[in-house]
Amino acid sequence: MMQFKPFKMAAYSQQANCSTAINLHSSNPEPFSWSELAALTQLDLGQIITQSSFNYESTQGNVALREQLAQQLYPSTSAANLVLTSGAQEGIFLVINSLIQAGDEVVTFSPCFEPLVSVAQAAGAQVSSIPLNPQDNWSIPWATLEASITAKTKLLIINFPHNPTGCSIQATELTRLIACCEKHGVWLFSDEVFRGLEHDKQDTLAAVVEQYKRGISMGVMSKSMALPGIRVGWLVCRDQNLLQQWLTIKSHLSICQSSTDAQLTTALIPFTHAILQRNTNIINTNKTLLNHMLDGHPNFKFSLPTGSATAFIELKYQTGEAFYLQTLQEKQLFVMPNPAFMTAVNGFRLTLGKRQAEQHYQTIFRFDTV
Repeated sequence: MMQFKPFKMAAYSQQANCSTAINLHSSNPEPFSWSELAALTQLDLGQIITQSSFNYESTQGNVALREQLAQQLYPSTSAANLVLTSGAQEGIFLVINSLIQAGDEVVTFSPCFEPLVSVAQAAGAQVSSIPLNPQDNWSIPWATLEASITAKTKLLIINFPHNPTGCSIQATELTRLIACCEKHGVWLFSDEVFRGLEHDKQDTLAAVVEQYKRGISMGVMSKSMALPGIRVGWLVCRDQNLLQQWLTIKSHLSICQSSTDAQLTTALIPFTHAILQRNTNIINTNKTLLNHMLDGHPNFKFSLPTGSATAFIELKYQTGEAFYLQTLQEKQLFVMPNPAFMTAVNGFRLTLGKRQAEQHYQTIFRFDTV
């Protein structure tokens, strides 16, 4: 039987939710309001919702939405290559439990989004979590990675742009990752929920599913699109046998997505570029602020992010958990400490996606230190 352990992030969040703390760790850009989204897209969102059906959708998901996603985001695929999910968490569960059996080896990186490791461990996998190099802007330690991928490895899991550090990789590095997998016949699961939030649009990575026959890409409306209230995510692969396994497992979980969410998402996907531009504008403004505040700071290290809506601030004088409690209790601000990301590097995740964040940043980094 699978053993489900509480997520550390959930435990920290539960503690913070018992207070009036302001969330300063969110990985998604500030969610749109209805009025802002309507102004940006010039859509009558109310009419779109009222036109949606209250019927069940298919287990694979609304075909019009799958066609729209394939056309806009994965042009070498089709609707038949996509399965809609209830957010990213269900997508992770489907991928792991369709590919992994007890004793299989899985390779991933740390820091990381905890479920990318813990769900694999719950499925019985032997997980090798390779630390990214904080001294080199969280770069991949290639020698360690290549030694870790062996004939016994079933799956490599990546997440670029990266949560929580905000680092990303170049197209040549993605090609190198694929070559490592191809050499050993390894599946490559790419958590791409922050794809499109590269801070320089010229650095936008290709989707893994379009680069590798054993590649799996995952997207979601909650992160790069800043719409967490729309509970729609998706998985994309070229292997129909694997896709059918996802549908079998999914029939035991959510069964299908909300038809209302599907209708709204279908209308919004054509506006992806404008939505992403709004989000990266917020992120780049905050990144500039932080870079100015923390340049040469004796107590904090800020590695300049290149993607996503978060930064990982390293602490030089106390643990991440102690800092989390201090900010929560003394300043009513909620940051996410390093144990939630399965790393021993002391620090915390800080959002770059919040509007009018300067005052909160100033409050955090004015702490008296020993």
